[in-house]
Amino acid sequence: MAQQTTSEIEETEQKRNPVPSRYSHIETTHATTATLNLRKGAGTGFPVIKVVDQGAKVKTVVQQGLWAQIQCGDLLGWVPSMYLQALPNQPAKDGLISVPQRRALTTITLNARRGPGDHYPLARILQADTAVVVIARQGAWRKIERDEEPMWIPASQLRTVY
Repeated sequence: MAQQTTSEIEETEQKRNPVPSRYSHIETTHATTATLNLRKGAGTGFPVIKVVDQGAKVKTVVQQGLWAQIQCGDLLGWVPSMYLQALPNQPAKDGLISVPQRRALTTITLNARRGPGDHYPLARILQADTAVVVIARQGAWRKIERDEEPMWIPASQLRTVY
């Protein structure tokens, strides 16, 4: 029996412990523009999990500085974001478009709603500079998560942070 290399062992571990389910529902968002090393962390000092071919369709999970965490098949890792090209968004029938998760801050105290519009019931009041994660968009509204609770706020009341 041949002995496995460290990268083969790590890839086997990743397959045994699949990507958390919250990422499995995010549609493919980007294509790679070069052959990339998928790494365990955001930097060249982290070990390579897999080599991703140019043109591969991947799911961007989060952007952190010059690096993006992506899902490539069953693997979750980091690549330089400059080598990712956004795919055109395909709006769902209801106009909801998934977006790669981005951290943001609210710019003012505002009413977060249960749906994309002022006519939806109030979910909660968010104070200025509240940290949220943007998960989707529909028109001028953004679907966000705060404490694992989804809600909607106007895009104009958000400031993206990295």
